[in-house]
Amino acid sequence: MIEALLLYLGDTQREGQLVTRRIKSKLLLWVLAGAFFAIAFIAAIIGGSIYLAKEIGAGPAALVIAGVAFLLGVIMLVSLAIMRRPRVYATRPVMPLAPLAAAPLAVQAMAAGALRARPYTTLLSALALGYIATRTTVKKKK
Repeated sequence: MIEALLLYLGDTQREGQLVTRRIKSKLLLWVLAGAFFAIAFIAAIIGGSIYLAKEIGAGPAALVIAGVAFLLGVIMLVSLAIMRRPRVYATRPVMPLAPLAAAPLAVQAMAAGALRARPYTTLLSALALGYIATRTTVKKKK
């Protein structure tokens, strides 16, 4: 019993190490992606302000860049509010579809019971169904 417990603890420790390694690598990739996107966004703001300063002047260029940044901030806040909304306001699943979701499980249970009760009959019927399903029934037109 102690050997089984030690084996279980060793397996869970290895699995935990794999999970933490996966989490660390995902976190590192997200941080790097976020840093590169932040650099690209800052460069786009600077480039856009330089271009707009030549075209429309420095004052209006700053206002346009600030307006775009404000609009992006509002879009981010709205998306965060949508993501963090309470589950109470979420749409509920339609109840008449619930029996249809359990249909494959019922068929599987019936097939397992039939296979246990009459294995040869089930095997022959499965062979017949397979033969019928794979047979080509294309009629040639005259």
